[in-house]
Amino acid sequence: MVCSWGGYTFIINLIPMHVLLCIVTGRYSSRLYVAYAPLVVLGTLLAALVPVVGFNAVLTSEHFASFLVFIILHVVALVYYIKGLLTPRLFKVAMTFVLTVGLALCLAVVAILAALVASSPTKGWSGRSLSLLDPTYASKYIPIIASVSEHQPPTWPSYFMAINVLAFLVPAGIISCFLPLSDASSFLVLYLVTSVYFSGVMVRLMLVLAPAVCILSGIALSEAFNVLTRSMKFQRPISDDTLPTAGDSTPGSSSTATITTSTKNANIKKEKMGTISKERSSKKSRKETELVGSSPVRPEKEEKLCVLPSEASAMGILFLIMLCGLYVIHCVWAAAEAYSAPSIVLTSRSHDGLHVYDDFRESYAWLRHNTEVDDKVASWWDYGYQTTAMANRTVIVDNNTWNNTHIATVGTAMSSPEKGAWEIFNSLDVKYVLVVFGGLIGYPSDDINKFLWMVRIGGGEFPHIKEQDYLRDGNYRVDAQGTPTMLNCLMYKLCYYRFAETDGKGFDRARRYEIGRKHFKLTHFEEVFTTQHWMVRIYKLKPQKNRVRGKLKLKLKSVSQ
Repeated sequence: MVCSWGGYTFIINLIPMHVLLCIVTGRYSSRLYVAYAPLVVLGTLLAALVPVVGFNAVLTSEHFASFLVFIILHVVALVYYIKGLLTPRLFKVAMTFVLTVGLALCLAVVAILAALVASSPTKGWSGRSLSLLDPTYASKYIPIIASVSEHQPPTWPSYFMAINVLAFLVPAGIISCFLPLSDASSFLVLYLVTSVYFSGVMVRLMLVLAPAVCILSGIALSEAFNVLTRSMKFQRPISDDTLPTAGDSTPGSSSTATITTSTKNANIKKEKMGTISKERSSKKSRKETELVGSSPVRPEKEEKLCVLPSEASAMGILFLIMLCGLYVIHCVWAAAEAYSAPSIVLTSRSHDGLHVYDDFRESYAWLRHNTEVDDKVASWWDYGYQTTAMANRTVIVDNNTWNNTHIATVGTAMSSPEKGAWEIFNSLDVKYVLVVFGGLIGYPSDDINKFLWMVRIGGGEFPHIKEQDYLRDGNYRVDAQGTPTMLNCLMYKLCYYRFAETDGKGFDRARRYEIGRKHFKLTHFEEVFTTQHWMVRIYKLKPQKNRVRGKLKLKLKSVSQ
């Protein structure tokens, strides 16, 4: 888990919680110690060998829970060991001593950990972990984490899209886990509760919820099939054993002798069984007189309570089979339509049929064939990987950029006026700027809808960028009610340049209103390519000498006038 995903911190905290729950509920055993103690020691050593983790395996707060439970487990093991050696009176004395010393050691360890944690600005927790514990933390202090769509809280339809009918089977599975409650079933319940909470904070953690939902749904289906099939089995008619007739046996003295000996043996067995049954009935009667009122329901009656009519059982089995079939159909459809569609090529359906939007590949192909190999492309970090892989061009930021200042610099450039943005991009040796625009076809995940995150991330590093300057009465607008700062920033100009020429009005189909500033010219950037559906627009920075010549010409004209 450590080598593959940063979400290993969920596992390394879930297992200690389960161990602590077993200790509190009196379920400690040597099996629990053997399973957990080597996991902490070997797991921590192996995790420290992963370069990304390193000494964070013993320094960050995400790992402290496993160490604390590791200490508690050894204290409990020592208590159980001493209990097996001493008498009850001496055990009480030893318990007092052990508890006193153990409490002092725990307080010392907690004090050391508290000092280490207090010295960190984030209390030893990473930004992602704090955003899970406090869902509002990322939006307040780390907007770059909150800007990722995978880190947004899910909606109710997304739950039903992902787990479908399993949402109705999970409660039944939880009830089955408590009948009876074991170590394994308590782990499943704890796993489900924690994963439900974390998946409600970030939609990407549906991956953590999925195994728990599948396991508990499987338990619910197993119990339901068990009850229904048992009901049909108990209500099946039982036919009496038919005795062999004379016609079935072959004539002869040997056959008659065999029949007579078998009847004698049967009579003897019946007599023995009768005496044994009488003895058992007398013993049962004595036990019943001794245990009057101890158990209100007999085992036979308990079995009958779980028996349903055969017709209802058959209908229930058919219903569950149909439910499972519908779930399989839904999973195949979701995998084919929702989870297998490429993010490069977009499709939409309407009354005219299927529409394919291949603008991303079109723009990347243009960059690959019409720009120099050493040219740098600036865009928002969402498109960094695609530009590098498909256009084979260097980008300023991409999906793996760890330096927050780099991303904030690009966000600041997009939020600045045209001249200030040109200076920033020129200092980064950028030749082309790429923006994604969905106003023509109604594509909602364009850069205009992501623009406030650029403002927030840029404002976190450069205080002169303020979010309030781009809002009108707290609302984000790009129509006639938009603020002057918004209508003059680079992002607005690059997206809406010549947009009014498409329909004469400048109606934005993604925002569903007419834009505010329709007719303007670019002084520091020039449009070099726009895709068929205007989804991707590429601009080139004008050379500084051309702009200087333009200024000189204006000055000469003013002098001559």
